[in-house]
Amino acid sequence: MPPVDGAPGSTRWLPTGLVIAAAVLLVARVGTGIYEERHPPALADLVHWRPIETAVAEARQAHRPILYDFTADWCPPCRAMKREVFADPQAAAQIERLFVPVRVLDRQREEGRNPAAVESLQTRYSIDSFPTLVVAPVGQGEAKTFAGYGGKAATLQQLSRAAVALRIGGAFPMPFPGAGHP
Repeated sequence: MPPVDGAPGSTRWLPTGLVIAAAVLLVARVGTGIYEERHPPALADLVHWRPIETAVAEARQAHRPILYDFTADWCPPCRAMKREVFADPQAAAQIERLFVPVRVLDRQREEGRNPAAVESLQTRYSIDSFPTLVVAPVGQGEAKTFAGYGGKAATLQQLSRAAVALRIGGAFPMPFPGAGHP
């Protein structure tokens, strides 16, 4: 006599249980994929960002311009720049050689206002979009502004050209270490 469903030794529940387990695992995997797409893992930012308050003094002493990175946490192109440029060892080393880097993080959307130093810099350089990079000499010379993100190669080329232009323009009496011609 065959075993009755649910009786000890019955295997009739096995296919149904496997289908349910497979469905649960599939839903979990899809959910994880969606989460990872919306929240990519944070890469280490290799640029040593200086505080706004000490940047001018360091730039004067080092005879290098300041690189202001105007950014916001909610900004997708800002996150792409961070991932592709600032987390790249060679790009970070080039930025450190040529500039005194300062991250200017906008908190308007999250907190309803920005710290006074951030607000002052955004006003001084007429920042109205993110990301925006500003190469600013200390003293004489005109700041160079680059709004948006056109990719790693274009960004590094713009920064190198700005550093060379400031050097040729006489904004800095000493040569930038590692600055080449564009």
